[in-house]
Amino acid sequence: MADIGAAGRGAGPSPAFAAFRAEVRAFLKDNLPREMAQRTRSAVHPTRQDTLGWTAILARKGWSVPGWPVAHGGPGWSARQRLVFEEELMMAGAPVVNIQGVSLVGPVIYTFGSQAQQQRYLPDIREGRSFWSQGFSEPESGSDLASLRTRAVRDGEAWIINGQKIWTSQAMLADMIFCLVRTDPEAKPQRGISFLLVPLDIPGITVRPIETIDEAKSLCEIFFDNVRVPADALVGEVGRGWDYAKFLLSNERVATAEVPRNKRNLAVLKELARAEPDAAGRLIDNADFRRRIAELEIDLLALQAGVERALDGDEDLLLPSVLKLCGCELMQSILQLQVETLGSYGAVYNMQSDTGAVGAPPSASATAPAHALDVTAEFLFRRAATIYGGSNEIQKNIIATNLLRTQNRSRSPHTEEQRLLRDSAAGFLARAYSFEARKAMLRDRPTAFRTNWKAFAKMGWLGAGHAEDVGGLGGTPHDTAVLAEEFGRALVLEPFAAAGLAGRVLDLAAVPQQRAGLLASLVAGKDLTVVAHDEPGARGRLSFVSTRATPSGDRYRLHGRKCVVLGGDDAGRFIISARTAGAGDDEAGISLFVIGRDAPGLSCTPVRLVDGRGAAELVLDGVDVGPDSLLGPIGGGAGLMAPAIAEATMLACADAVGAMDQALWITCDYLKVRKQFGSALADFQALRHRLADMYVEVEKARSILRPGLEALSFSDGEARQRAVSAAKAQIARSGFFVGAQAIQLHGGMGMTEAYAVGHYFKRLCVFDMLLGNAGYHTAIHAGGI
Repeated sequence: MADIGAAGRGAGPSPAFAAFRAEVRAFLKDNLPREMAQRTRSAVHPTRQDTLGWTAILARKGWSVPGWPVAHGGPGWSARQRLVFEEELMMAGAPVVNIQGVSLVGPVIYTFGSQAQQQRYLPDIREGRSFWSQGFSEPESGSDLASLRTRAVRDGEAWIINGQKIWTSQAMLADMIFCLVRTDPEAKPQRGISFLLVPLDIPGITVRPIETIDEAKSLCEIFFDNVRVPADALVGEVGRGWDYAKFLLSNERVATAEVPRNKRNLAVLKELARAEPDAAGRLIDNADFRRRIAELEIDLLALQAGVERALDGDEDLLLPSVLKLCGCELMQSILQLQVETLGSYGAVYNMQSDTGAVGAPPSASATAPAHALDVTAEFLFRRAATIYGGSNEIQKNIIATNLLRTQNRSRSPHTEEQRLLRDSAAGFLARAYSFEARKAMLRDRPTAFRTNWKAFAKMGWLGAGHAEDVGGLGGTPHDTAVLAEEFGRALVLEPFAAAGLAGRVLDLAAVPQQRAGLLASLVAGKDLTVVAHDEPGARGRLSFVSTRATPSGDRYRLHGRKCVVLGGDDAGRFIISARTAGAGDDEAGISLFVIGRDAPGLSCTPVRLVDGRGAAELVLDGVDVGPDSLLGPIGGGAGLMAPAIAEATMLACADAVGAMDQALWITCDYLKVRKQFGSALADFQALRHRLADMYVEVEKARSILRPGLEALSFSDGEARQRAVSAAKAQIARSGFFVGAQAIQLHGGMGMTEAYAVGHYFKRLCVFDMLLGNAGYHTAIHAGGI
């Protein structure tokens, strides 16, 4: 799996991050007590002793509060360093520090608290001397914090608190609780709330643990009966508690993406699958089970990429909600597969005895394998993951409400040059490529192709990723992907990705004379060259080539068939892959040849794809080619095609992201204007949640697009292919979901050819079918597990 601390976009893990990771690992090796790690790896609920003891160990190194500023004892790390640190601790089995103190109330105190509060509370949190709990939820106010009813009334130099809090994690272990309380019942709900710091050992407080479905006690309800606290327990200003809570929860919702915990859980899943028997040997050797693990790992890569977007300053206000939704649901899915891995033993009570659980009969616990300890208990307890921190239903309400209100739908690329490139493409396509204009293009394909292709060349788009010496712009795959995303949004019919594939092959394989002629002609829009590689039965496999090139003196005769050659209906030349040696799936022995459309023995039959784009079927019956038609070394075609196809795959991925994004917004607009039973469809919560689900899938696809593009620069071909396959598999899955939901939410209108949304669904279906479908690419990723 890619290094989450990767820096220097596209270069893989940087030496600086690799050194930092090594430093953390060395520290853990020398300082993490083995017994503590063993308890943590299997325990669902940590003990107070381990939590504070580990914090104290970290404090001696200056690492106990990794997110705090240096002025308050933090190490001064970047956000990416913190994530690397948290991941290494989690994977090593280190206890989680007291999150409520370190990650939640600590930042509130040093940001909004008084100097006295900072001096009093921060050192104890930092050095592992105090344990905190969070008092937000109430019996009638779970995710709806604005409706809380616990009261605090000012009485001279004190506050008198009455009320109840519930679901307070680990409060029975805590010394302190930070509370939201209503201090002004006459003010607007959010304005009448204040933020108090309360010791839990003072008169009037009752802490009552709640046994959860894993038969352990970690959640509590707390009762306040005329509890008197000093006036200086107030943080900041009276009535500003809602603002401080939003500050705190914004940190919490990014953290609840739970990337480090999900990585550890996935690693545990693989360990269980290696330990558990299956009919054919080990469960990990079962191809279907490996595929299911791979799907979860790909989901984790998308989640990780989303977290990196947030760390890099992505300004999407909905991204924290997306990360919370995805992270918690992924956690539950991984844990569910862990339980399934145990087979019948997943049903056996097998929990360690020091967690506060109801005692199990020794005979029942002893029957299960040792590696089953607490697996089912963790699965049961983490059903709460989609509830705490603002339930997933609340997150979907937030997402849908914002989508239905927003007017700004632009997605800013990372550089000014990319923004200009995007804007030029978006402007042209808005003028020349409306849905109605596209219908006319479908009726008169040859004329439309010539007109648009010349326009693309004139604006430099055909050479965006090629060097300036052949007329290109000298851009990167990220630049070309910006264009591809806009083309997907407009359902462009021209074979942009196909031309990009041919151009990259020519870049890699052509001798200077070929490159200057063929590539310059392609970039200038004078002649279209496309790659004819896919064959019936290949199903994405690069090395599946049965077309043969038989030597005849210094010439070759080509025999075979190529299917679904995208852009082949308009191409003037083809780059043909043919076998000069080997057989079947041998990578060695594949060579590349350039032939003209009018070559004797070549039959080219135009075909139309489901989404309206053009392609061709080629039959080669003794096509005679000379040595000047050979591209690259004889037998070396697979090595040249692999990076080129990887890049074409990522351009297709970018196109799909643009298509699904546009399908989302078309659907959003439709829900606002279409009425049913006297109300807009947007008023129905079930439909709003479906819209939110669509947005989540778009953002997962958008997130994993970037690491796939970055992987194109990897020198390690296997690592490059796994990253590209992960992107293709995730975006294909997300694309189908978004397209299908777009039709569903449009009802009968979505089924009509005259309406745009169905065409986006067809575009996304075609995306999955070409260049290897989601199943194929998931299998590639599974091969590395």
